[in-house]
Amino acid sequence: MYELPLEVIQEARARISDYIRHTPLAPLPHLQNNVPPQLRLKLENLQVAGSFKSRGVFNTLLQLSDEAKKRGVIAASGGNHGLSLAYAAYRLNIPAVVYLPATAGADRAARISRWNARVIQHGRNWDDAHAKALEHAEQDGLVYVHAFDTEKTLAGQGTLGLELLDDVPDLDCVLIAIGGGGLISGMATAIRALKPDVRIIGVEPTGSPAMTRSLAAGQVISLPEVRTIADTLSPPTVSDSTLALTQRHVNEVVLVDDPSMIDAMRWLWLNVNQLVEPAGAAVIAALLSGTVDVSHYHHPVALICGGNAAAEPVWSDYEARANRGG
Repeated sequence: MYELPLEVIQEARARISDYIRHTPLAPLPHLQNNVPPQLRLKLENLQVAGSFKSRGVFNTLLQLSDEAKKRGVIAASGGNHGLSLAYAAYRLNIPAVVYLPATAGADRAARISRWNARVIQHGRNWDDAHAKALEHAEQDGLVYVHAFDTEKTLAGQGTLGLELLDDVPDLDCVLIAIGGGGLISGMATAIRALKPDVRIIGVEPTGSPAMTRSLAAGQVISLPEVRTIADTLSPPTVSDSTLALTQRHVNEVVLVDDPSMIDAMRWLWLNVNQLVEPAGAAVIAALLSGTVDVSHYHHPVALICGGNAAAEPVWSDYEARANRGG
């Protein structure tokens, strides 16, 4: 069974330290019964590119040969991975191409383009974009940077587990959202190696339960359909490596529906002043809905994994008011 060595994660941390923010840990007021006062939020949405994905991307790009860097990199993404690739490539002066599904929002495409990456929209979902990006990579000799299925990516995401233990040495429970499984796999590996008694809980959308079904089957299952507003948590499959690490290190995986994530997004904005995407709110949805109870833990943390919510409607409203004279 695949295993990710702790020393590989530690090496990744040293490698990417000059490019990654140490994101803050936020305490919460005791506002609702399902959100206990001891819960804290790890605000990984405050990375420059808006999500944890920059960790794995930088760890990958920093290990490329000079020749590979010159040719360029390419990826398929629901949004956050592509944005992180564009940002990291910009910082390292590497040409980048990002494939998005045709259904990806204009805001995501625009933000990726702002980091000078070429954006190509193709297909109905991540699978379609992924297949086309692989073809493009082969044709032009580009390095394909997978969103979750390489050791370099997993090690990069695992650095967040090391950072969280620095922030909370007495950590006893952590909630982590699941898309392709790279984040929870890397983090769980790091946390379990250093503090084996921590309870690690994964959260998936009901409309994209690839990890839940794969765990039940004992093998990777490809979903015939994905239906969720959490587009960055919606690859139709996990990987052999992320499934293996989740089987070994994660205690349980729970499901939350779209309305619960919307409620959690609103809660985070009103109570914590954080504008996040549905994926970033999934862990809070699990708490507010009562799906998970962490009240009996002394040092629980909910990881807010991404904040790339479209802000244009907000700015448009302010601009309209300004044009009217306030």
